[in-house]
Amino acid sequence: MPRYPERSGGPLDDAARSPTLTEALDFLSGKLCRALESALPKLADEFSARAANVADRDQRELLCELRDAIQEAGPRISSLFANKWLSLTRSAGRSSPSSEISNADELTLVDFAEMDHELAVKALASRLRAGCTESLRGVSLRLAFLAGQRGIGWEIDDLIAQALAGVFAEIGLAEAASLELLRVIERQAAGTFGPAIVDLDASLVNRGVLPRLPLTHSRSAAARKGAPESGSPAESADLFALLQNAVAPAATRSATTGGVTPGGVATTATARVDLPPGAILASAPGTPATPENMALALDRLIARLDSLQTVVPAATAASLPDNLLRDLRSSDAGQSLDHLSAVTADIVATLFDFIFDDEAIADPIKALVARLQIPVLKVALLDRTFFSSKAHPARRLLDGISRAAVRIGPGAGNENPLYRRITEIVDRLQNEFRQDTRLFETLREELDAFLDRHEAAADEQAKRAVPLVEEQERRELAVVAADQALASWLSRPLPAAVASLLAHEWREILIRRRLAGDDGAWRAAVETIGELVASVEVRPDARSRKQLATRLPALVRTICNGLGDLDTAEERRLELIDGLFSVHAAVLRGGRPAVAAPPAARPAAPAPAQLASERIAKGGTLVEKIALASGSAPTASERSDAALDAVADLRRGDWLEFRNREGGPARYRLSWISPRRGILLFTNPQSPQAMAVAPDALALQIHRGEAAVVPVEPLFDRAVSRALEGQKAA
Repeated sequence: MPRYPERSGGPLDDAARSPTLTEALDFLSGKLCRALESALPKLADEFSARAANVADRDQRELLCELRDAIQEAGPRISSLFANKWLSLTRSAGRSSPSSEISNADELTLVDFAEMDHELAVKALASRLRAGCTESLRGVSLRLAFLAGQRGIGWEIDDLIAQALAGVFAEIGLAEAASLELLRVIERQAAGTFGPAIVDLDASLVNRGVLPRLPLTHSRSAAARKGAPESGSPAESADLFALLQNAVAPAATRSATTGGVTPGGVATTATARVDLPPGAILASAPGTPATPENMALALDRLIARLDSLQTVVPAATAASLPDNLLRDLRSSDAGQSLDHLSAVTADIVATLFDFIFDDEAIADPIKALVARLQIPVLKVALLDRTFFSSKAHPARRLLDGISRAAVRIGPGAGNENPLYRRITEIVDRLQNEFRQDTRLFETLREELDAFLDRHEAAADEQAKRAVPLVEEQERRELAVVAADQALASWLSRPLPAAVASLLAHEWREILIRRRLAGDDGAWRAAVETIGELVASVEVRPDARSRKQLATRLPALVRTICNGLGDLDTAEERRLELIDGLFSVHAAVLRGGRPAVAAPPAARPAAPAPAQLASERIAKGGTLVEKIALASGSAPTASERSDAALDAVADLRRGDWLEFRNREGGPARYRLSWISPRRGILLFTNPQSPQAMAVAPDALALQIHRGEAAVVPVEPLFDRAVSRALEGQKAA
């Protein structure tokens, strides 16, 4: 199966669309097939367990039929699915034939069995769609774009459901069995196939395929017809009113004074007045609220803010920033603000309170964001859609700063390129911004380009580290296979020379042959174990001893060849051969060779969970491998479902903070997940080494507080959410 490239290094040109589409479909096909292969044994076990507990005979026979069909056809199902997928994707995106009936002769009686089957297929697609809506939309539009079908969209969820239904029909399942299997898979659809769709969507974005999706209606948009679009005056006014309610407690919303903000700062509240969006009242008492006077009042306020903006000191992470807007509101100038300007200032001040209180934001970032208080207030006064429109230039820049902040740990300073870039952005805003929000857009584009280069560097680091992790994984799997092959032989009493040979040199031979992928050589090495153990068993009669004598030269030659392949030291080789000679001599004389003491019994319970760290280096690439120490396991109190769920929910591109690192906390991006064992590879271009963490080890770290998922929601959005949640709680 071809590996889908992680990144092309730039926007996708027209000539690359067709091959990219083919690669993408192959990539998704391989992922889906592997997901299906992994799910089938679990389904067979489920049907077997249900059959054992069901009383109805017909239902029991149906479940047994399903179990047997999966077990017998298992190896074929994956290839059949790939073929069905290829056939369906060839015609994907084309308009389907009209279902309109033009002739009464076309009418037929309803086949209820067929209708049930179609409903099951649609239910499976619907469950998949509900479980990964955003990724499905991204994949749908991006594949259609590659196929030159703009505006159509591929219904990937329907294609997967139809391919599965076709496979079940082809392996000969009866209608009732096929229907039951579809219904069972439906419940697991999102968890089984969702990660493949998410991975393809991320890969297409990294290849430059529609990195920013157009704003389109989803398939359920008709149900929301009539709702205002994001950023419309109605929605802006609604969100502004909600935030106003969040800022001013209900008790102070009458014509009284005095209130307390979430930050604990007393403010002055006036009577609430419902005003049209954009209205700015003249601040001078008795001045009529004409458009000219309102514009003049706004100009005077912006001028005051301009003078404040250029003198805002640079806060440091050592001393958390002050809320300058609180100081502004308590000053003479703040007290003379008109009602709507005062409310706007209070809202922005409250949101910055929440930003400063947010533990997920590193202190160095808070210190930088604090210098944006005046520019953000100016934007909010000039354009109310700032509060509700994520497309607003200022909001988009804040989102970009959030993306950068995720990558910066709590101890970042000027030595961090991302921190320096954010500092440059803040400096320019503080020095240059007056009223033209195009500066925000320019800075956002520059920051996005910088972050894209940062992502590319992380991808390159991952590409170098992945082969090392895969090589380590293959060896670990080979070790497991070798130990399983030796376990039954080493559990019995054996002569010391035989036990030592099997536990060390022959174990390494098994590992190497498993790594080489030579099944014939592997089987031969396993058969040699059986012959060697049989050769040291007691032979009471002369005939059996004679037969052994004829076979021993070939057996010893095979063992010597194996030791030669390992480049075993001459001293060790002679020790083993002499030991085997003594044992075989005793057997050929009809005696019983001395055996070593039986292996010590393993402890009944594993040791408390401990993490083991190992560094793997090759060709200038360094990977730190973290896993549970051998023989240890989490205790009952350390088995956290929440932590396991957090690991299972991780997707490529997520960021984690590891808090037990040398030199302080550090943040790493999840760049790759092994399809074999689920090993998670984390990278950060600012770190010289990558980290490969086993899932159970990462869950333990999260449970112990040694690692945490870094929130990805933009800091301003998170502040708005916290403000509104605080209002609901009140």
